[in-house]
Amino acid sequence: MTTIKIPLILYLQIVAFRALNKKCFINAAAIDEQQEGRSFPFSNRSQELFISTHDATTGARVALKAPRQVHNPIIQENQRRTTKKRRTSDINSASCLYQADFDQGTKIITEPGSYKLCEDITFYPLVNPPETSSEGAANAFEPIFPGPFDENAFGLGFFAALSIATSDVTLYLNDYTIQQSKEHALLQRFFAVIELADSPFIQGVGPAQFVGESSSFNPASNIKILGPGTIGLSSHHGIHGNENQNVLIKFVKFERFEVAAVSLNNVDRLVIRNCRVIQNRHDVPILGMFSAAKFIRPYGKVLKDHGYEMTLRGVQTSAADVYDRLVESINNVYDDVMKYGKIMENVHKSEHKLFHNEPGVVDGPCYAFLVHGKGPAVGDYGFKLSSNSNITSSRILIKENKINNIKCWVNEIPAAIENNKVMNDARGSVLQFIRSTDNAPIAMESDGTYKGNVVADMQIMVAKAINEDVIEDSAQLQTVVNSIDETIIGWASSSNLTYQPKYRCNGDSMHHVNKGITVIRVDDTVGFRIEDNVITSVSNLSPSAFDNCFDYNRGTHFRAEDEQSNLQQGSNIRGVSVAAVSGFHDDNYDRSLITGNKLIDFSSINGKAIVGIDVQNRCDSIEIKDNIVDLHEGIGHDQGDAYLALRIQKNKNSEEFSIIFDKTNNFSQEIKVLSPSNAISSDLEAADSVVHARSRVIRCPSKTKDLEWEVGTSPGGCPFGFKKKMNMNIFE
Repeated sequence: MTTIKIPLILYLQIVAFRALNKKCFINAAAIDEQQEGRSFPFSNRSQELFISTHDATTGARVALKAPRQVHNPIIQENQRRTTKKRRTSDINSASCLYQADFDQGTKIITEPGSYKLCEDITFYPLVNPPETSSEGAANAFEPIFPGPFDENAFGLGFFAALSIATSDVTLYLNDYTIQQSKEHALLQRFFAVIELADSPFIQGVGPAQFVGESSSFNPASNIKILGPGTIGLSSHHGIHGNENQNVLIKFVKFERFEVAAVSLNNVDRLVIRNCRVIQNRHDVPILGMFSAAKFIRPYGKVLKDHGYEMTLRGVQTSAADVYDRLVESINNVYDDVMKYGKIMENVHKSEHKLFHNEPGVVDGPCYAFLVHGKGPAVGDYGFKLSSNSNITSSRILIKENKINNIKCWVNEIPAAIENNKVMNDARGSVLQFIRSTDNAPIAMESDGTYKGNVVADMQIMVAKAINEDVIEDSAQLQTVVNSIDETIIGWASSSNLTYQPKYRCNGDSMHHVNKGITVIRVDDTVGFRIEDNVITSVSNLSPSAFDNCFDYNRGTHFRAEDEQSNLQQGSNIRGVSVAAVSGFHDDNYDRSLITGNKLIDFSSINGKAIVGIDVQNRCDSIEIKDNIVDLHEGIGHDQGDAYLALRIQKNKNSEEFSIIFDKTNNFSQEIKVLSPSNAISSDLEAADSVVHARSRVIRCPSKTKDLEWEVGTSPGGCPFGFKKKMNMNIFE
């Protein structure tokens, strides 16, 4: 008999773990973050094994930590080969998706399983194509109702190439590309290449009622979207979703999206890892006004068929005349863009003036990765984290991604207000009076009389018909959003009545709050890690802000002295922005982390705040370390310029705030800490590019039935009662 001697301490540990074996479970999230989502790849302690057992007194689970595993290269290589073999087997058995699966419109996955692209996919539905549709491009690609598609969810067209409306789905891109066709991208202005639900919006939000009263919203969960492969051209998003759980996006290449590569609202457990954003779209030919033309057209068709008429500019005008001119304009734009890539001014001057996008990039806020709480991210940055976990995102990992060449500009739309309401049409598009970039008239002459155009005429005619109950609210034609009132209608009806609008600024064509560029944005989130990402070459092409403003679309954003007092943000850039966020809910973790990121080469001629890392509004329990920020070559710590490597807002009504950043960061530009009432600039020496925060350890009071801790409502936050470090003084 052979005797093997082992150290006493190891023997005792083995005995202890065997004794606990029947009551233990392994926390898979902490074992192997390389397993491509088979377990949630979140822990930075991947070489440690966490087990838990029940405390005999309280019955609660108690976490124990096993001895650190030994790195064995032979074992690791065998594990790598096993994982690769398993993955190859999974791909081989996955169901194929072909171009033909998308010919009749959105491909909807309703059965769990593995799927793979088996050829390149370009979404060009053969439903009412422009060549054969009754009104050419004006009503092209619109679904036929009744038919196979839900008239609520698809009321504004095919909103995705692929819709995943079930759980437990793996999609292998399989080294192919899936994208929107250029024709569909021009005519379908709200779109995601992949939608993680059966509707682009939850019930009660968006420019239409996308979920009927008798229907349910069906989000996807336990989803893996795996490269190599490319998610290409999209008029809005690469991947979009609401209320999803357990989403892994890995090894995916994104290019030529207009608004965001990934945008998820109210998501729990998200991993975006090892992805590449090559660039967003840089050949966008049209402005948001073109979306307004497309959105309002179906209403005009109803009025034309009804034989409706009204007075415009003192002349009796038929809906048929206005509608036909609108359809002609849409077709003129389509023909020019398909032939020349832009609207030809010498051929279609009026269309060029209304719809031409001179910068060639999306004319509103844009992102690479966006994580947000419940509902669409159309307002300002989050202000205060809700204690209701049903409306917040949680457990987010954005790691080892490369993001390059992001450009956009914000076309600020001065929105006329009456009775404190913005004048917008039945789809939420702003009734545009003048162009903010040069004050050129769009719908109003310089003397204040109504000028009109094909879009404004139809918006006003539809508003009047809604007020007269000629158009009734329906699944496809919502009316409740319209706010164009009798004052505007009466003015547009007259040939000589003048109007002096009061403009609300800082909104885009749908009056969403202008936010400029935010490359990685995480709002309303419990627990996140933004690690080892590289962001380079970010350009905001926005012109100077419009200055004839009565008031501003404020949202809840904190306004400090170093930003414009008039609250216009369209020219700003944020590399990494977090707002209304906290640390983790899990005792195994502590603070949320922003670490190891590299942010290089940001530019905005008119920007008032060009910020590398921005910690906004009421945030709690964040650590910022090992980041490199050099936003512009040759610009350093000069106070007074727009460039800030790091900006932190202190929690309101809190003597302490738990945000720590230390000397491991390498910041080439200034650091600022903002108090709730004004901006306080850190008094840094140029050679000492970081500030180290002193901290102490405290334990928050226990949560009871009568006391709920919310971020910002108690000193230091203490929202979850876990042990944390609290910053006592941000400066030494």
